[in-house]
Amino acid sequence: MTDVLLAERRRAELDTAPPRRAPSRRVRRRRRLVLVASIALVGAAVGILLVDAAGTNHRYDHSRHVLAVTRGTTRVVARDLAAARVDLHLVTEQVGSDTTTLAQDTSQLEGARSALGAAQAHVSEQASLLNSLHQCLGGVEQALNALAVGDKSKAADALKWVATPCAAAVNASG
Repeated sequence: MTDVLLAERRRAELDTAPPRRAPSRRVRRRRRLVLVASIALVGAAVGILLVDAAGTNHRYDHSRHVLAVTRGTTRVVARDLAAARVDLHLVTEQVGSDTTTLAQDTSQLEGARSALGAAQAHVSEQASLLNSLHQCLGGVEQALNALAVGDKSKAADALKWVATPCAAAVNASG
């Protein structure tokens, strides 16, 4: 029972508080001002956030567009690169084939040069032989002419002067 009395007394003590007065005009005005300022501040913050969100959205859309264009360009460049690789492969094969052909042609050219050198040496020998034969024939002809007129000493001199070219012609012809 004492608990009930104690509980009642406390309620009674609470009821004895002074009655509340209505806030004054000044306080109400200040509260309204604070409320309006808070609403304005929240509205400004929301407005700034909306403008920032719109700018961010615009930048995002622009970035997506640039990314799409870049991907398209990358695909085109990748195709061009693949074509260039194929061309490079073909050119590399052609260079290899041309290098082999060049080596063969160079070998044939060296053979032709060697044959030409041998032919030139043979022509030179033949020209020397022909020159020796021509000198020998000229001396023999002079000797025969001298013998025809009965000049044996002139015929002997003519044969003596062409003895060396005639010996060279006989040695060269075998």
